[in-house]
Amino acid sequence: MKLVDDKGKVFGLINIIDLIILLAVILVASGAFYKFTHKSDRSKTVTVEFQVLLPHQRPELTDAVKVGDKMVQGSSYTNVTVKDVQVKPGFSVNLDSKGQRVASYDPILKDVYVTNTGATVLSSATITMGGQDIREGKEYYVKSRDYEFRGTIMNVEVKE
Repeated sequence: MKLVDDKGKVFGLINIIDLIILLAVILVASGAFYKFTHKSDRSKTVTVEFQVLLPHQRPELTDAVKVGDKMVQGSSYTNVTVKDVQVKPGFSVNLDSKGQRVASYDPILKDVYVTNTGATVLSSATITMGGQDIREGKEYYVKSRDYEFRGTIMNVEVKE
């Protein structure tokens, strides 16, 4: 018995084109079934807490950020909330009279440490909250309805 006979049928039962179409339909159906029934452990909701440094802010601006403020993206509120705000003297590195680098604190400008928190779904290698990627060292805009500051993410903690 030939694999494909002179009429183009496989084992004399089904046309080869029909067999290819049938296999493609079975493959697509099984892929869809797996996609909709398989629960991935990687797609879970977690709470993320991260601290943003807003360096060298004018003293009159440091009171703008308050605990409980909701962050915005575009014209919509996000699920990111200010958990804590700490105002410290502005840290900088300057040169002394000998040309050596020395750490010093600015008597006027302040460093503001804003701790934000929110829930997000971890489904990939990137943490995204409020339309911004959350990574230590990455630039982050702390913005609400009333203010917008550019800072740097200093610390990220994922709580499960």
